[in-house]
Amino acid sequence: MIERFIVLELLQHQVSCCCPGQQHQHIIEFRQGDVLTITGERKYVDCLGWHVLIDINDEFQFFMYAAEIEDLHSKGSVCSISDLELRINYLRFKVDEALDAHDRESFLSFVDELCSIKEIKSKMQCADRQAF
Repeated sequence: MIERFIVLELLQHQVSCCCPGQQHQHIIEFRQGDVLTITGERKYVDCLGWHVLIDINDEFQFFMYAAEIEDLHSKGSVCSISDLELRINYLRFKVDEALDAHDRESFLSFVDELCSIKEIKSKMQCADRQAF
C-alpha cells in the first residue's frame, strides 16, 4: 500500500541507520509542502523493529522507523492529502460562518489559516509537477 503525506511545517528529523548498533545517523530537513511517499517496501531489523522505505518528492529515499511516521502524524507535522482537503473544506465553511455571524476576528483568523493551508497545497503541487 502506498500512502502519501504532506509536511505541514519545517522540521528536522534524525534518521538512524538500520544496521545493528545504529552507528550512522543523518539529519534530514523536511520543508513545508514536501511530499512523503511511503512505499510498499519494508524491512524488519532485529532490536530496532519495522522500517519502511520513504520517498521524498521523488528525489531521494531512505528507511524510517514506522513508529516515527505515526509520531509525526499524531503531532500534526505531516498529514495525508485527504486530511489536507478536508481541512480546506472545513476552513471554507468556518470563513462563511464567520461572515454570516459578522465575526471579524474569527473571519480573519480562519482566512489566515486557510491561506496558509492553501500555500502548503500549492507547494505540494509544484513539487509534483517538477517530479514529472
